[in-house]
Amino acid sequence: MGQRLFELGEREVIRRLRETIPGLDAIGDDSAVLKSIACPVVTTDSFFEGTHFHRWWAPPQVLGRRLLEATLSDIAAMGARTGWVFAAVSLDPEMELDWLLSFYRGLAQRDDVVLAGGETVRGSSFGITLTAIGEGNDPETLLRRSSLMPGDILWTGGLVGRALDAPRLLTEAGGMSGDPLSPVNSRFDGEFTDQLRAFLCPRAQLSLSWQLREAGVRCAIDISDGLFSEALHLCEESAVDIILELEGSIFFSSVRGRPLEASAAGEDFVLLIGAPPGLDLSGYGCLRAGRAESGSGDLTVLLQGREVEVDSMGYDHMEVD
Repeated sequence: MGQRLFELGEREVIRRLRETIPGLDAIGDDSAVLKSIACPVVTTDSFFEGTHFHRWWAPPQVLGRRLLEATLSDIAAMGARTGWVFAAVSLDPEMELDWLLSFYRGLAQRDDVVLAGGETVRGSSFGITLTAIGEGNDPETLLRRSSLMPGDILWTGGLVGRALDAPRLLTEAGGMSGDPLSPVNSRFDGEFTDQLRAFLCPRAQLSLSWQLREAGVRCAIDISDGLFSEALHLCEESAVDIILELEGSIFFSSVRGRPLEASAAGEDFVLLIGAPPGLDLSGYGCLRAGRAESGSGDLTVLLQGREVEVDSMGYDHMEVD
């Protein structure tokens, strides 16, 4: 067993982090000093072990990168460029230093993001809050939930459904390890391996959102709580009706037989985009998912061309099991 945090103490843990992680070597004052930002775009996300992830799911560097990308996906949803991330962590003193250093390497893995500081506190379990600051430039052209117009076409920035049954599948797989990530349990059904890799290794669609913004797109939202939930947010914020057209091509192959559940699973971290009808986004790798119409904020779901009832709209942070 490697050194545990309580054996080192707070100052030594921070010193090791500063020595090891790019960007953190420059911290030392009470606050970070950032260069002038044209239209700051700021988001924050909290993640707690046992609720949002488990350490045994994957190597620590993979988990750190996953949480970073989940946070940056909110910046992508606005069409902004990345800049800085701050990490406030609650640390169990029994945690091993090597695990923590590898986790921070994942947080610092992107070349276009500076891990500029944060806070460390003692807690009974591991948790982290990430605050990301991006640069929006012209605020009038940022992507907004309220900018969807009747006649706009809905697109997804990629496949949907990677989170469906992911915790159960990871348990059956015994976690994922190696490069590329592979199930620890050699008897695990390989049909779901690509889905779990996508679940553990999302990539915030920052480049895509910037390109779409330059092409004239004005509406997007991050699919974090499920396709249905995010579409309903667009309905409410833009005061339009949305017709979602669920076709197999927008889903991971392992979940295509369960499109309603896959659309409510969440944690895809791809964009749901509203684009003018004359703008074909298929050339950007996007997949058509529906359309917007005049209305008062209602969501209709079509499955194979027929309207269906939806039992679950997606993840609700306040829902009690």
